Amino acid sequence: MRKSIVRLTALSLLLSVLPALGAEQRKPRREEMLLDGNPVVVDYRITAGEDELGLPLYPAATPVNSFAYTVTTKEGKPVLEYAFAESTSRDAPAVVAEYYRAQLPGHPAPELLSGEQGERLVLAVGTTGEVRMVTITQAPGGSRIELVRATTPDIPEARPAPRAPQPPSPRPRGRRGRPGRGTWA
Repeated sequence: MRKSIVRLTALSLLLSVLPALGAEQRKPRREEMLLDGNPVVVDYRITAGEDELGLPLYPAATPVNSFAYTVTTKEGKPVLEYAFAESTSRDAPAVVAEYYRAQLPGHPAPELLSGEQGERLVLAVGTTGEVRMVTITQAPGGSRIELVRATTPDIPEARPAPRAPQPPSPRPRGRRGRPGRGTWA
């Protein structure tokens, strides 16, 4: 399972940088590539809507960028769906976070994260085969909002790893191999 999550994350990151490579990337297209040595088909769309994102766009927000990908096998079996949308709002990050808290399943509390790029509020939920994440940062005059959704049918539900059998513990032996004398043979 961990390999599947790593593959999903790596593919999502790879596909998310493609729009930044040039203007020709901003049109719908289909291309074939290899994923772990297996041929796949990537369908790229220049916009991602509420259906692809699994979340509503923030009311009165100004769209900045969005895109979506669908990755299938050559036979058409789903491998991955990925959607991203970025927008800005005049509302404060805490107000935006409360809106998305109410929209996400389980109503997760926003988590404040700090890093090289500053502070951000993150709300995330994951289920079998799906991850949805909202990231909100302070922007001049309001907030910058990023919505991400990734789905794949191949990620099974998390299960505890099986325990490895334990070797038998050594028995205490006394001098000359007799049990109970306080030395180890």
